[in-house]
Amino acid sequence: MIAFLNPPLAPRDGRTLRIVIACRVSDPRPGKQDERSLGDQEAEHRRWIEEHTDLPYEVEVVAGSGSGESLEREEFSQLNDLVASGNYDLVLTEDLGRIARRVHAHLFGEHCVDHDVRLIALNDGVDTATSGWQDRSIFSSWHHERSNRDTSDRIKRTHRNRFNHGGALALPIFGYRKPLGAKGDEDLEKDPACEAILKEWFRKLDEDDASYSEIADWLNEQGAPTGPYCRQEKWTCQMVTRITHNWLLKGVRFRNKRQTRRNNKTGKYRSEKAAPEDLLTRPVPHLAYFDEAYYDHVVAKLDQRNRKFRRAEDPRDDPLYLQPKKRTRFPGQSIRCGICGRAYVFGGHGQRDHLMCSGAREYKCWNAFTVDENLARERFGCAIFRVIESLPAFEPEFQDMMQEEFANNQAQRSSKLEEIDAELAKIARGTNNIISVLREVGTSMALRTELQRLERRNAELQWQRNQIISAPRPTIRLPSMDEVKELARREFTRLSRDSHQFSQLLRELLPSILVFPIRLCDGGAIYLRSVATFSATSLVPRTDLEVVKQRLSTTFSVDLFVPPQRELYREQVVQMRGQGISERRVAERLRITTTAAQRAASLQREMDRRGIDSPWLPVVAPPNDMLKLRRHLHARYVFSPLQGFPHRLPV
Repeated sequence: MIAFLNPPLAPRDGRTLRIVIACRVSDPRPGKQDERSLGDQEAEHRRWIEEHTDLPYEVEVVAGSGSGESLEREEFSQLNDLVASGNYDLVLTEDLGRIARRVHAHLFGEHCVDHDVRLIALNDGVDTATSGWQDRSIFSSWHHERSNRDTSDRIKRTHRNRFNHGGALALPIFGYRKPLGAKGDEDLEKDPACEAILKEWFRKLDEDDASYSEIADWLNEQGAPTGPYCRQEKWTCQMVTRITHNWLLKGVRFRNKRQTRRNNKTGKYRSEKAAPEDLLTRPVPHLAYFDEAYYDHVVAKLDQRNRKFRRAEDPRDDPLYLQPKKRTRFPGQSIRCGICGRAYVFGGHGQRDHLMCSGAREYKCWNAFTVDENLARERFGCAIFRVIESLPAFEPEFQDMMQEEFANNQAQRSSKLEEIDAELAKIARGTNNIISVLREVGTSMALRTELQRLERRNAELQWQRNQIISAPRPTIRLPSMDEVKELARREFTRLSRDSHQFSQLLRELLPSILVFPIRLCDGGAIYLRSVATFSATSLVPRTDLEVVKQRLSTTFSVDLFVPPQRELYREQVVQMRGQGISERRVAERLRITTTAAQRAASLQREMDRRGIDSPWLPVVAPPNDMLKLRRHLHARYVFSPLQGFPHRLPV
């Protein structure tokens, strides 16, 4: 018997209900929520559907786990996309908290209304097809938000009280053992096998001025375990830093050194330093490995030594505080090493405005030369203007090429329609045959089941066919090349060179930048030359056609350095010397030293001897005559390029 529902469920295509079922559990790990709850929720929803409609229906289940406060869950994005697609009639969920435990659950309801999709939350009594659903939706969202806050406050209060009474025992770190049944710090034990390691650890930091990375390497060489509850098998710099700064080594247990705060945009929680008044401590002298004075001395010495690597003393004074790291200034996250293929990152050799290969930092690449941020931004900006101005106009034949590719796309569309029509005809024949058999033999459960399947498939194909036919046919009109250039100029002039929007524009125009080390043919310093791919497709509509993408793309090179004098004035020196002017006179006219003029002439002679037109040669291996390039001689160094690298510098 079909239960009464007002208004009744109605499919938009008049045949088949298309339903999205939303299920979620917060944490399916052992001891948390049972992952089988997802199946229980789905079964309950299917039972409800059977009780409230006799129409054929299709179900899309969106189920997953994760915090209801997070707005970056894949399932939440999928729900929004399914609603916006316009292909579904109903979103069914147990309560709004299964979608989001924030006000965004109510906003999701409004999103459903905007796209004519009905939302029903069974336990909350929310049905967007009824009047006044907004009141119940807002109250339910407020209830879920308040429950989150109350639960968090209750847990924090409980743990604070238990810590003050010797409880809230944290998992032991390296150097400690937790016997079975341990309830407090008095039950923990120091691991005798770790005492000698920790003593030598701190001796190296204090007396040998060892870095955290060197300590990590030493621990790995010694085969020291990473700790009873550590998931990693090898020591890292970060692990050494955390344990070195853990006050438990001096016999002090602490809590609330850090706290979490929700990022309301994403729903994720980030860790930050807590207020000093929130810090809780308690003495545990039987767990101390070091005297408190000695421990404080070593840690203070390390902090002072590493102070120069901090961006700011107070994190709140950090220019990138609370900013996602991906929103970095150009050319950050844009340049890759042509030798190993890894990204260039800021902080090259301790300079904040220089970038270097991240592979060189990890001793996996020998290319340790840096890129000046300001020079790179200036050079690329000028180069992009030159490339834009040099883009060729669209010749008349180009429109024919576009029409040909567009015609191919239309042919694929027609082919798809033919496939659908053929299957529809096959379904129609099968349906007629089943109906004829039913008339002859009477009721048959198997035949009726097959008939229902064919009807559902027929409705689905009809829906696909209508979508293809009703889709608008775009007209092909490309702006002239002058219009493209004007669009680029307008974008460049309206944005500040230091803004993230300008950096984003450059990344769109330059999807690929590789840098290669080069050197003058007579030796000397090594410099970096970039090979960039320019693409103006982001400025032009209808660039999904491959022929348009190819025409609006090109490759060019940019030197990310200021050339030395002997190359900067080489051509002028050679020209004047050819006129019979002495080197001294040449130097006076060019306002350079005589030595510089002599070196410029010497460089030209070396080029003539080699028979080359350009003095620059690619460096394909670390040279042995450079005293500053020693990274490849380190014991850690193992050249490990990414797949497809190293590349060759295009000539």
